[in-house]
Amino acid sequence: VFLSVVFGGSFGHGREVMEFISRHGPVGGLLSIAAVVVTYSVLLFATFELARLFRRYEYRSFFEVLLGKFWFLYEIVILLGMIITLAVCTTAAGAIADSRFGFPAWAASIALLLIEFVLTYQGRALVEKTMILAVSSLGIVLVALVVQLAGEPVQQIRSAFASEPVQWMAWQGGMQYALVNGGFIPLLLYCARGVQSRSQAGLAAVTAATCAVIPGLVLHFSFMSLYPAITSEELPAYELMSTVGSSLFLDVYVVVLFVLIAQTGVGMLQGFLERVDSWHVQRFDRSLNHLGHGLIAVGMVVGSMALGSMGIIALILSGYTFLAMSFILVFAVPLLTRGLWLIARAR
Repeated sequence: VFLSVVFGGSFGHGREVMEFISRHGPVGGLLSIAAVVVTYSVLLFATFELARLFRRYEYRSFFEVLLGKFWFLYEIVILLGMIITLAVCTTAAGAIADSRFGFPAWAASIALLLIEFVLTYQGRALVEKTMILAVSSLGIVLVALVVQLAGEPVQQIRSAFASEPVQWMAWQGGMQYALVNGGFIPLLLYCARGVQSRSQAGLAAVTAATCAVIPGLVLHFSFMSLYPAITSEELPAYELMSTVGSSLFLDVYVVVLFVLIAQTGVGMLQGFLERVDSWHVQRFDRSLNHLGHGLIAVGMVVGSMALGSMGIIALILSGYTFLAMSFILVFAVPLLTRGLWLIARAR
């Protein structure tokens, strides 16, 4: 689930991999990836273990433990982050359908809406199963990409590693990337219900963190076959697939990417619905029904699309640095201070 949410929202087009990892060069990129794994592992472990100790599996109750009466600060930031991410997802889905297959952008948006509605209507179990299938498909595509790098691309990768200087401070870019994207981890607490011990929390955290960066690692090595020219590409993953693969391979990648973009929205919306369900149980002594889940998901996506078309998303995106700092201040810093203290003192 963590990989599905991370890949569709950031790794898929390759721009964030380039910005935070590959632009630091071959070896520098590996240092950045190592920093991502370590940072993700710490954030995931502390989140899973705190949720397990206090039995809090949706973000509002989780932050009532972590932030006390200031729990609402995370809700403000995460709603803003969800609006931005959903708007980016719908825009990306429309652009992919139009540029590769010639479908109108509105058709892609309708398809995205249907996926979001069906999966959130069916609930958490189906969401997790479809994410496993989507990630499995991604794994097959990445293996095929590695196979197609045999020959001249491998020689170019070796040349890049041999000739490019090492940027030792590249780990800072990886840590920054992980801290910002880690702000969405509390939305995925519904996946931590099966964690029953501290050792399981640690194993789950390291496994999720490692799996989440494998696509970034494959893309980084692949980018080195076109380095440094590819650093200036707006969609480096698309350029890579077009260069080293066949037209059919690119089509398959685009389809898998579309599904994972949809899964990014589904994964976050499921976390939001867990919070809505908690409120609904407190207010009406029962969870919201399936139709309510589906309609809320559609409403969120339609609202993001409408705001994007009005230009408000562009205004919000201009404050992305503020959003990133907000995630760090209301989640990462409290988690790594008060959160670790609560974990240490708990029996």
